[in-house]
Amino acid sequence: MDAVIILILLTGLPDPSAAVIAVNETPKGLLYTDGCHAGLYLYGNDGQLGEYSLQPGAGLNVLITEEGILFKECPAGDNQRVISIAGEGTRTVLYEGDYFSGPFENEQGSFLITERNRIVEYSNSGDELAAWRINGFPAWSARSGGHIYYTGESGGLQTVDIVTGQLSEVSDCRGITYSRITTGPGGLLLAEMSPSGFEVLDSTGHVILTNLEGYFSSWTPDGNIICSYLELEKMEPISGKVCLINPRTGAERAVAEEGIPLYPLQLEDGKIIWTDAIDSITLGVNSPCLPDLSFHFTMDDPDAHFDVPYIHQRWDTPDWFNGSWSCGPTSCMMSVCYYMMLTPDSIWASYPSPGHWSLWGNYIPVQYTFLGFTYDVLGESPGGVMVPGAHGFICPNGSAVWNNMVDYLNLHEIFSAWAGTSWSTLTDQIDCDYPVVCSSSVLGYGHIILFNGYYANHTVVVNDPYGDANEPGWGNYYNGKDVLYDWPGYNNGHLQIGVNQLFYAQASVPAEPDTLVDDCSRGFHRFADCRFWHLTGSGFGGNAWWTYSTGAQPDTCVAEWHPVLPFEGIYDVSVFVPADYSSATAIYHLQTSSGTQEISLDQGLYAGQWAILGTFNLTFDSYLRLGDYTGTGGQYIAFDAALFSPSGTGIAAGGSPSRPRNIRLWPNPCGELVSIMLPFGNEGVSVEVFDTAGRLVEDISYNEFTDIVRIDVSSFSSGLYLARITLSDTGGSTTYSIYLTVCR
Repeated sequence: MDAVIILILLTGLPDPSAAVIAVNETPKGLLYTDGCHAGLYLYGNDGQLGEYSLQPGAGLNVLITEEGILFKECPAGDNQRVISIAGEGTRTVLYEGDYFSGPFENEQGSFLITERNRIVEYSNSGDELAAWRINGFPAWSARSGGHIYYTGESGGLQTVDIVTGQLSEVSDCRGITYSRITTGPGGLLLAEMSPSGFEVLDSTGHVILTNLEGYFSSWTPDGNIICSYLELEKMEPISGKVCLINPRTGAERAVAEEGIPLYPLQLEDGKIIWTDAIDSITLGVNSPCLPDLSFHFTMDDPDAHFDVPYIHQRWDTPDWFNGSWSCGPTSCMMSVCYYMMLTPDSIWASYPSPGHWSLWGNYIPVQYTFLGFTYDVLGESPGGVMVPGAHGFICPNGSAVWNNMVDYLNLHEIFSAWAGTSWSTLTDQIDCDYPVVCSSSVLGYGHIILFNGYYANHTVVVNDPYGDANEPGWGNYYNGKDVLYDWPGYNNGHLQIGVNQLFYAQASVPAEPDTLVDDCSRGFHRFADCRFWHLTGSGFGGNAWWTYSTGAQPDTCVAEWHPVLPFEGIYDVSVFVPADYSSATAIYHLQTSSGTQEISLDQGLYAGQWAILGTFNLTFDSYLRLGDYTGTGGQYIAFDAALFSPSGTGIAAGGSPSRPRNIRLWPNPCGELVSIMLPFGNEGVSVEVFDTAGRLVEDISYNEFTDIVRIDVSSFSSGLYLARITLSDTGGSTTYSIYLTVCR
């Protein structure tokens, strides 16, 4: 059976980041934090709420000592630090560092922290007592007998002998990613797995109990394990229970079966409390009202990062579609867009106000054909609505099927496979500029995201299709691009996620354009319905696109090459013709300093080689265009690399390269009536529609506000058209240049 991962946070459910979570018990009362572990509070036995910290990360790992409490703070822009709050509220900084993990439990009177390549023991007054050399940078450590156990960066647990310093690996646990390790009675270790489940190890490091279903596991005062079980149906939680489990026998007993319980905690008097996912409050005791501590901060430059086009699963998809279940399709689509496989297919998305053009979201719930495969399988979306497209292919029953995600990427010429869960796999991929799709848990819920950067301290850069979970209102705002989360077990002040499975997403990385613009370059753009475009492996650099020539205007497919030129002046312009799928006489159009130059080239005479189009005077805005109209239909016409070689001395030196000035958007509607939604606030609209030969075929004017333009294309021939839409208001006018595809 194919493995699946599901997103159970839906529109209408409370925001988990605003949850009230009990994290530990003290003689003075209960310690609380919020769903992002931002801030630490004492809800005293007298019913008063006191603030211990308002810093990110303060509520993630809190130790109770004889002197008071220890916890970590991760203030933006400053060193991370271990804080001690003594019995009378005295605040002391015990340790500071640029990044570290901890504090972790040790023998009475001391605690552990982990740094890169070493574990250090400190007294509760901040004195260094001992240090052990290790390999890597652990997220967690715990002491059992004569060994310190710690998480390995490639998964599993490793140990260091306290006396000899000898390192060894716990063989039973290889390949498992742990987010937390704590010591229990008799030297037992509770190792929480990411994103769910746990294992119990004895003092020799052997696994004696494995539980793959428990969430939020922790030790109870009497030496049992408490955790939550969640029953899920499609994308929605339907029930849950809290269980107590014997760590040696695995015998379990349900102690609460109401609501959807998260973060259960047993108190010294035996009372059990938890946070309910629906009400986001703590049950079993009076619950404090915590202040809103929403935080979001950036860090210095990441160790690796590259830009991936962002798509929001709810706010970039069509207004009629509820994309709350589409995290998997959207994350895969971001990879497809990064590698420039599909032609943009714009829609006007009306949220956030006043709205924006979405270039890729239409592919999520709408049928399309690419490289001969039609995405017409229906999949369930919220409300029982069945849709095709990426969602239908990946989510046949409303949930993202892992193997379907892999197949979807491979069908778009992007190599994909299951990639495990190790940090080193992630960093190796990111270092090669390959994005990584990830089945994760965010705020405790199954979710699929895309990694496109990382920091050495194990903070990751993420395109989250649901938005930034560090901020209140996750899913309700358009804020998910390049957000910062923390890898399982690490606390750098951002939301800590779980990692269930990584997926490769490898293809030729698009290059930045310069004087060479290949078809795998950011300066190369294809327009028209993606079903008309085909790939060949014989082009420059390994690939080229091709289609069939047409015998009548207008063009059906068009490509443009936009170079970044070092100066304005004289250039030799050449194109590479692939060895196959290149028999037509192509008609190139080059924008020069003196206007558009038309050049014909019989591609069949230059198969597998460069062909020069001529020498021209170019400006920074010059670009090359090729359509599929040749006057003869049914021949192969190819679109590959273009080279703009400086010839002689540049003129008008001292300028700067520029991108195309027009805002180019690409709706690809099929039908007799094209409807284009417009930004709100205009005071008049004019529309001119041209074919690719530059002939005016439609002229429409609105002398007052309109939010939608309707163009009757019933008399248009099949092909590509350019609509120039000018919006007028008191501040002037704005022009959009929009390609339209007419299909018959």
